[in-house]
Parts: sequence; structure tokens; C-alpha cells
Amino acid sequence: MAGSFYDAFLSKMINSTKSKSRGCFFNILPLKINTMNIKHIALIILLISFYQSNAQKIYRTDEGHILMMTSVDNKPVKAESHKLALYLDYDSKVVNGALDLKTLSTDIPEVNSILQEQEDPLMLRFTGTVPSVDFLSKRHDPIDFNWLVTVTYQGKSYMLQFKATITHIEQGLAMSCLISARGQVLVSDTGLGSLIQGLDKTIQVQFAQLVLKLE
Repeated sequence: MAGSFYDAFLSKMINSTKSKSRGCFFNILPLKINTMNIKHIALIILLISFYQSNAQKIYRTDEGHILMMTSVDNKPVKAESHKLALYLDYDSKVVNGALDLKTLSTDIPEVNSILQEQEDPLMLRFTGTVPSVDFLSKRHDPIDFNWLVTVTYQGKSYMLQFKATITHIEQGLAMSCLISARGQVLVSDTGLGSLIQGLDKTIQVQFAQLVLKLE
């Protein structure tokens, strides 16, 4: 990957990434004031408080951006999706991701048709731990690291190592970090060679996601 292309990709992610908060709303019907109902209300409040205190420890987005580059029949192919689901546990710093490969859009109509014609989702999942315990707690210089990730596709798992960077981002009074990673996937590990004829032996993968500071 050319450095300028990767820089443009990260710039695009910083400017366009939006995080969505997940909430849970409860409608409580009027209850007669008696001892039993007070106990029920107290239990409901405790459950809501427990849910909120645990939910806020998980960052989630269903609109992560991922970019893949390879070739088919020696012609360059760029595929991207904005449906990468990412989950970050603020405590353990474990990142889990999931992507239905059918959501990929390429610049070759024949490849798009092959993906869309599949009856079942082509779910690719990965998990890895970010080796930093405080990157969201304070301002910092870019943190570069080798990121070991476990990838699972169609019941098979394999290990990949990505070059990753955590970059501090200022957004007015808010503070966040951009987690970006890039690496190479062997097509023989994915099984995509049997699905897309003429696919090159390797796929270059890169993604970036803005993660908000936990308040």
C-alpha cells in the first residue's frame, strides 16, 4: 500500500466516522403504592443500573469501514464495506469484529454478483487484544504495535499479525482515539479462492475506527 493512499484512508475515517450510542428505555406502568410494589420498583431500578453500568464499558459500532485490495485475473480489485461491526471492551481492551463479506462492494460487477448470489451470510470474525491499558485516559503520542488477531471464517480459524497504530484525536472538549491496522491475508486461509476464480494469492486489508473516550 502506498503511504499516501493509507494516509488518505485514515483522513477519511477521521472526518466521516460516527459513533452511535445504544440505549435501553423502559415504560413502567403506574403501580399502587404498597410494600410489594416498592420492592418490585427497587429491583427494576437495580437491574437498569446494572445494565447501564456494564453497557457503557463496551464501545460498539455497526458501521465500521474496512478496505481490501487484491487482484482477479491479474486485474486490481478494491473492495470495501461500511458494515464492519466492532466491539471494544474498555476494561480488557479486547476488540471483536464481524463482517458479512456479502456487504463488500467492488469495482468489478462480476465479483459483486458472486458475493450477492450466496444464500447464506459469509461471516468473517476476528478478535485481538490492544496492548495498552490507558490509551483512552490521557493524551499520548501515536502508539505503534504488532497486533496478533485470531480470524474465523466458515468454521476455520487462523492467526494474523497486523501493523497497528493508536492515534490520539482531539474533538473539541471530547477526546478519542483512532485505531488503525493493516496487514496481508493469504487467500488459501480464507477459502475465497474457491468462491472467486482467478483471485490472487494474497489480500491486503486495512481498517480504521474512531473510538470515543469512556466518560
